[in-house]
Amino acid sequence: MSVAGWKLPASWAWTKLGEVATVVGGGTPSTSDPNNFGGNIPWITPADMSTHVGKYISSGSRFISEKGLNDSGARWLPAGGVLFSSRAPIGSTAIAAQPVTTNQGFKSFVPHIGVNSDFLYYWLKSAKSIAEELASGTTFLELSGAKAALLPLPLAPTDEQT
Repeated sequence: MSVAGWKLPASWAWTKLGEVATVVGGGTPSTSDPNNFGGNIPWITPADMSTHVGKYISSGSRFISEKGLNDSGARWLPAGGVLFSSRAPIGSTAIAAQPVTTNQGFKSFVPHIGVNSDFLYYWLKSAKSIAEELASGTTFLELSGAKAALLPLPLAPTDEQT
């Protein structure tokens, strides 16, 4: 696997993101139950990313409750997890500065040991067009978790990633 026209240094290798990171989706609690919101769990949406500046993010404009977390597909991402919006739009990227949750508009990546979050962040910022090519949909493009795991990654040795 490779990306057309890309030549890598001899110590690097092409891999798939799903082989070096765990793909984590998100979810939205029912908005008809006000008890799902207003808690202390940071919950990030693609809309939050559209106004976010910087590499690190610690929260969005809304917080969910334990009930909201338990009643939805939202899952915790650890600090260092790389958030990647998978729809509306595809490709907004940030690193979790603390544990956070996201809505379903994300396919985020928790890097395995030996894979640097900053390295993934910079690659994903540059790989937006590749992600869009893998996406599907009629109303708007969306990158599924299975397709996110297939995103190519030019992986450098750990000491070269920094």
